[in-house]
Amino acid sequence: MLFWFNSLCRSQLKRISIGILLAFITAFAGVSLLMLSGWFITATALTGIAIAAGIAVVFDMYMPGSGIRFFALSRTVGRYAERLYNHDTILRLVAVYRLDLFKRLSRLSFDELRKTSDSEWLSRLTADLDALDSLLLRFTITPIVITLTVCLTGIVTYLIWPTYALSITVYLLACAVITIYLTIKTTKSLGYQNADLLNQMRAKVIEHLQGRFELKSLMLMQRHERHLVASLRSLEAVQTAVNNRIANIQLMLDSLLSVGMCLLAIITLQNVNAGIIVGPIAVMLVLMFVGITELLQVLPSHFKSWGGTSYSANRLSPNVQNADTGEPKDMAFNNSHDLIFVIDNHPNVTASLNTPLCIDITGTQTVVISGQSGSGKSTVANIISGVTSTSLPQSCVSISIRDDNRINQKLDHFTWANAAYLTQSNSVLAGTLAYNLSIGLEHVPEKQLWQVLKLVELDTWAQNLGDGLNTWLGETGAMLSGGQARRLTLARLLLREPVLVVLDEPFNGLDRAMSLRIWNNINGWLAKRKVVLFTHEFPELLLQKDTTVHIDLDAL
Repeated sequence: MLFWFNSLCRSQLKRISIGILLAFITAFAGVSLLMLSGWFITATALTGIAIAAGIAVVFDMYMPGSGIRFFALSRTVGRYAERLYNHDTILRLVAVYRLDLFKRLSRLSFDELRKTSDSEWLSRLTADLDALDSLLLRFTITPIVITLTVCLTGIVTYLIWPTYALSITVYLLACAVITIYLTIKTTKSLGYQNADLLNQMRAKVIEHLQGRFELKSLMLMQRHERHLVASLRSLEAVQTAVNNRIANIQLMLDSLLSVGMCLLAIITLQNVNAGIIVGPIAVMLVLMFVGITELLQVLPSHFKSWGGTSYSANRLSPNVQNADTGEPKDMAFNNSHDLIFVIDNHPNVTASLNTPLCIDITGTQTVVISGQSGSGKSTVANIISGVTSTSLPQSCVSISIRDDNRINQKLDHFTWANAAYLTQSNSVLAGTLAYNLSIGLEHVPEKQLWQVLKLVELDTWAQNLGDGLNTWLGETGAMLSGGQARRLTLARLLLREPVLVVLDEPFNGLDRAMSLRIWNNINGWLAKRKVVLFTHEFPELLLQKDTTVHIDLDAL
C-alpha cells in the first residue's frame, strides 16, 4: 500500500492536513466537553451541599457554563465541517486515483488487457478503487487524531496533576498501538482472503447473470446456482472468522481500558483524600479517560479492513507501476522470417515465403490483405494498429511507418495516435447515438454527425428515432441490429482524422449492394489516407483501383 500512501500525500497533502485538524478539533472538543461537564456537575453538587450545611461558598457558574457551551458548539460545528471536508477529500482522492489509473491502463497493450477478464477489470476499477478510501479515513486520520488528542490531554493533565500525567498518556497510547498491531496481525490474512473470495463471488455472479438464458435453456440453472451458494458459504465462514477475531480484540481493549479507568479512579480518590487534588478535578480526570476511551474503541472496526484494502492496493499497484507511461513504440524483432510493413514514399512490394514481406505505400495507396479464416488477418491488423505485439506463426513483425507532408505539418515519426482501426467487433457503448459517434472528441457540430450518418446510410433511421441523436442505444447497443452497429462504428471512424486507416472486414453483416454504396460514399475520405484493408476475399469494388496492392496470406 506504500505506493498509494505516497500518492495520497503527493496529491492531497494540504487537504489531508486540514481534514486532520478539523477531526482533531472535533475529538478534543468532545473530550473537553465531557471533562468540563463532569467538573461543573461535581463542583455544583459540592457547592449545594456546602450551602445546605450552612457554609459560605463562592462559586462562579458562568465561566464554566460558557466553556461548556463553547466546547459543545465546537464539537457540533467541527463534526459537520470535518465530515463534509473529509468526504469531499475522499471523492477528490478517488477521482485522482481513477484518472491516474485509467490513463496508465489505456497505455497497456491489447494483449495485456485481454489477460484479465472484463468482470475482473470491472471489479478493479470500482470495488478495489473505492476500497482505497480507507487509507485516508481509517488508516491515516483516525490514528493521527487519537495520538494528538491523547498527547494534548496529557499536557492538560500535567498542568493540573503532574504526578500521573505521563503514565496516563503512555498507557492510552500503548492501548492504541497494541490494538492496531493485533488487529492487523490477526485479521490481515483473513481480510485478504475475504476480499479475494468476494471478488471471485462478484465475477461468478456476473457470469451467472450473463449466461442465465443459456443455463436455463440447458436446465443447468440450479446446478450452477449450487456452486454460487457454496462460494457464498465459504465467504460467510471467512467473514464470521474475521468478526470473531475483532470481537476478541474489542473485548481485550475494553478490558484494558476498564482496568485503567478503575486504577485511575482509585488513585484519584486516594489523592483527593490526601488533599493533593480536589473532588471535581478527580471526576474531570476520570471523565477525560472515558472520553478518550470512546475514541480508542473504534480502532478494531477501522483496522479490520486493512487486509481487504491491502488486497485492493496490491491488485491495482502493479497495473499502475508497470504500465508504460510513454507513447507506444514501434515493435522490432530479429528473425529470418520477418513480416515488415514500411509505409513511406517509395513504392516497392515483395513477397516470398522465405524472405521478408515489405510493403511501401506511395501517397494514399491502398493495401488489401486477404486470406481465409484462421490465416492471421486479424493478428496482422492488430500488429499494424499497435494494439498487440503478438507475432505471426513462424514470423516476427517489425513496423516502421513514416508520413509525408500532410496538412503542412511534417511528421518525422509515425505514432499510433495517427492510426484508426476498425476491428471486426462492433463496440457500442451504453449511451446515446451522439455519444457513441463523438466519444473522445470535443465540440463536434451536430451537422457533422448527420453527415457521417448519411455516408453509412443511417441518417433516415436516426431521424425516425424518438430523440434523434439523443436516443439511448441501450446497454452495449441492444437497440441496434448487427448491420446497424457495424455502420455506426464505421461512422465513428469517419469523424477522426488519422494518417493510417486499418479496416478489418469493414462490411461484416452488410449485403453486397449496401457495402458497395457505402464504399463509394466514403471513398473520398479514404482517398486522402493510407489504407490497409483486411478481408477474406479480394473485394470486387477495388478491381478498377490501380493504386491497390493485393497480398494473399494464404499464398505466403
